Amino acid sequence: MFHAVPGEKQEQNSLIPDHIKSRIERLFASPGEGSDHAVSITFSKLNWLMYVDPEWVEHRLIPMLAFDHTAAEPAWNGFLCSNRVPRSPLAVLVKPLLLQAAPWVENQTWDRDLAKVITQWLGWMYIFKRDEDDGLTKQEMRRVLREMSDDTRNQFIWWLGKVGQGNDDGWETLVAPFLNEVWPRERIFRTASSVESWISLLDDTGNSFPVVYASVKRYLVPVETDRHPFYRFTREVGEDEPITTQFPVETLDLLDSVTPKVLSRTPYELPKILVLVSEAAPNLRADHRYLGLMDLVERM
Repeated sequence: MFHAVPGEKQEQNSLIPDHIKSRIERLFASPGEGSDHAVSITFSKLNWLMYVDPEWVEHRLIPMLAFDHTAAEPAWNGFLCSNRVPRSPLAVLVKPLLLQAAPWVENQTWDRDLAKVITQWLGWMYIFKRDEDDGLTKQEMRRVLREMSDDTRNQFIWWLGKVGQGNDDGWETLVAPFLNEVWPRERIFRTASSVESWISLLDDTGNSFPVVYASVKRYLVPVETDRHPFYRFTREVGEDEPITTQFPVETLDLLDSVTPKVLSRTPYELPKILVLVSEAAPNLRADHRYLGLMDLVERM
């Protein structure tokens, strides 16, 4: 029925014809899964519908996103599966709900990691739109980060890496300020899994590694893991030398920050990284952090 809207390309505010809207609304009231399917398809087109028929969207569709509405689940599922950041003025209308949506979506059986879509939309609205009506304040963004699950927060760290890589000077002008100004500093959010996510973010920062590490350091805690998060710190990537060779001081400090003082086994990359540190900056062999880590290796 949406394909039946007249014209090859709909103009702004050109409206969905009433005979189509009435049929769609009757489908919303159909029994069983048919109704859910109609709602989900409609909400997957919400950006376009807001452009073509904003009054219908505001008064008939947006209320269906209320968490206590009977159609809320298929409405959010379709909206989030579109994977398109809501454009203004749609973002202005849905922002109050988006700010509360992540915990609600995480509790749905159909989640399929869709909570990460919400948090990435909100991150985009803060980083790129914070001075506009559809942007977020620092307090709103921080509250969202506190309320999401650890898994969703780690996926958000991955998204921050994409922001850093995908924008000119993104690491230094977008990501580092976000970490310094917005990221919650409570100890409860510094988990073993988040440390691995931070290390994964850091190994893609290129020449901005020192700046980003300075922002990330306060969120690190010692953890013991059977994974290999420092894999790229000992290997060349393309034409680039290993991160450790490029930034031995920061890498040594990073290792010291995340390595427990007592280990049940030596982390796989630790001896290799220490060799690279000593070769790249021989003066660090007398550093108390280097000596402490070498002692751990030799005691294993």
